[in-house]
Amino acid sequence: MTRDFAVVQHRDRRLDAAFCGDILIWDIDKTYLNTHFSTWRGLLAIPFEFAVDKEALPGTVALLHGLRHGPDLETRQTPLYFVSASPPQLRAVLTRKMVLDGVEYDGLTFKDQLGLLGRGRWRELRHQLGYKLAALLQLRAELPAGCRLLLFGDNAEDDADIFALFAATCAGVRGRALESRLRDRGATAQAAQALTELASRLPVADCVERCYLHLVRPAPLAAYDQHHPLLVATRDALEQALHLAQSGRLRQRDVEEVGREMIARGIDRALLRQRVDETAARFALPPRLVGAVLRALHD
Repeated sequence: MTRDFAVVQHRDRRLDAAFCGDILIWDIDKTYLNTHFSTWRGLLAIPFEFAVDKEALPGTVALLHGLRHGPDLETRQTPLYFVSASPPQLRAVLTRKMVLDGVEYDGLTFKDQLGLLGRGRWRELRHQLGYKLAALLQLRAELPAGCRLLLFGDNAEDDADIFALFAATCAGVRGRALESRLRDRGATAQAAQALTELASRLPVADCVERCYLHLVRPAPLAAYDQHHPLLVATRDALEQALHLAQSGRLRQRDVEEVGREMIARGIDRALLRQRVDETAARFALPPRLVGAVLRALHD
């Protein structure tokens, strides 16, 4: 546990030091599940929550299955680590939900919300920059130097800025330059110094491949397109799946399955077809992929 930032990490799989493939780092809250923990009512409800009451975002379970499998005939068992701002008291509920969804994972990170309350650090309950960056840096320190990271978050908090800072730090921004960036984003002097010290222990490697941002708050896609070259803003799991398939990380059949899951969850077919057309134009997707997905949505 990293006490300064209330980070509680559980790692269930240690990768070989020579591993150089993709690793998925996925937020749980509003990126995989709809969770509510940032109010007193939400915290008090934690002991009474059940896994069956947790709702996955439409299409996300199929997307996780597809990415875990990878683009080849045989599964790659792509490493998957969840980094959540949920409290560790929710661990049993979340792991049961993942079992119900058939989502395999290799590690979980939680934020010690109740510990922050006990120490009177109320402001940090809803401010995530220090916690999430510390969690990412600590996880990076345990991963193979040659791995490629795919980050998944949302715009409910500061994930876009956090991902950009994390990518820059991994690529070599350290010391006073990093401390200055952290202060510019609202970190206290003490937090900026602690994060800078944590970053100094990492290998310098440009390892962040892509950062996917699920827009849970209304925002123009173009605004995020200009934010950072690694950032891909999307409105749903199908848009993410299409982009991931274009980069060779997802099979066409898995993209189709994401669409089918979203239809089964009540998402309008016409809206999904429109999203496919818009995503195809935005990312210059291959016509064969677009046609196959549109046919699957129609069927």
